Formats: sequence, structure tokens, C-alpha cells
Amino acid sequence: MTRDKRTLAVHAGTRRSQFSEMSEAIYMTQGFAYASAESAEARFEQAGTDEFIYARYGNPTVRMFEERIAALEGAEDGFATASGMAAVHGALAAMTKAGDHVVAARALFGSCLYVLEDVLARFGVQVTLVDGLDMQAWAEAITPQTRLVFFESISNPTLEVIDIAQVSALA
Repeated sequence: MTRDKRTLAVHAGTRRSQFSEMSEAIYMTQGFAYASAESAEARFEQAGTDEFIYARYGNPTVRMFEERIAALEGAEDGFATASGMAAVHGALAAMTKAGDHVVAARALFGSCLYVLEDVLARFGVQVTLVDGLDMQAWAEAITPQTRLVFFESISNPTLEVIDIAQVSALA
């Protein structure tokens, strides 16, 4: 059954507490109580998919948000970060290792350029910057070592509209 995005935006990922509230409860906690030190240790060692051990690893409020966004996007799952730059860094760091190559559009938010040119370089990742609107430049820069391409469409701050389909096809 296909659900309307408006319905998903309101209801997807909803987790009700034992009180059956009408709207999501907001869990403003960092930690969770355990019956004993042993039960806490066991939870940290073998946390299940619906167990929360410490807010850094997730809590019910964040999990509802992740599930709702995943439902709206039609994705299997989602992962929330505290900021856009945390998401950018996490994605780039998770997808690359020493010796890998990244091709990126030159027109990027300054902090994205910093992560690409300075942070990834410290870990042996090579980055080539190209004119994001020039498909020939993308084609020439992509090599067998290219692990991913990175760009913003619409770019910040120059408002370039990079053709997502064309760059994806080249990649």
C-alpha cells in the first residue's frame, strides 16, 4: 500500500510510550536506567535494534525522526546528525580511505572544501576539483581510483545548477 507523503510526514516512525500519547514524546535524556550494572554492561555489549543505551548512539526521539525521513525518501533507513557538516564529513569519511580519489565540484560551501582539501588529504585521499558545469571536466577527472563524486546542486554560494543525472552517469 502506497501512503501519501503528507500522511508519512505526520505518522511515519511514530513510537508511542506506555501512555499512548497523541503526538511524539520528546525524550530529553542522555542516559537510560538499568536494573543493575550487569544489565547496563549487557545492553552496551549487545544492543538490539530498538534498545537505547546512551543519547550519543540514539534515543527514541531521534529514531522517530530518522524513520520518518526514511519513509518520506523511500529509503530503507536513515541516520540523523547534529549538523549538515557532520553529515558531509561522516559520509565522505565513511566512503573513502587512503589511496582513494574524489572528484568534486569547485563551487562548494567553504566548509565542504575544507573537509575535502584538508581533512581527507590528511588521511591520504586525493581530491580533484572541477568546474561542476563542465561535463567534459568531470569525465576527464574520474579515474579507476575515484571512489565518489561530490557536488551541491544548487551550489552554495554561487547557485550553480549541476546536472545530477549527467554526473551520476559519468560516475
